[in-house]
Amino acid sequence: MSKVLELCSNSEIFKLAFEHPSAYRTSATLDRLMNYQDRILYSAQYFHGTLSSAKLYLRSAAMLWNFHPYGARTRSTFPNRRSPFEDLNGFRYHDNWLHNFLIASSLGGKSFKHKKR
Repeated sequence: MSKVLELCSNSEIFKLAFEHPSAYRTSATLDRLMNYQDRILYSAQYFHGTLSSAKLYLRSAAMLWNFHPYGARTRSTFPNRRSPFEDLNGFRYHDNWLHNFLIASSLGGKSFKHKKR
């Protein structure tokens, strides 16, 4: 049985969860993130190469998403909000989003070395 048909056969069980008033619902914020991930995966023609390169690609996309500046509509409604990183951490290193990204990803200027196992 295909995975889709297997999920469909469990639809009654899934519906039970939504009968509870406090059940988790997807949000527009989550949908925007998932749409972004779908677009970048499509534009990269999904995964070609190694599993390691695919993981690095998704990690870099996630990091850029965390530091990207919010659009004009969000900034006009919430002038103090600048990026997901700042929302989560409550501060920013620099006013320029790219500088903020570089500082945050630099490990405070310390180098990171992998240990061989």
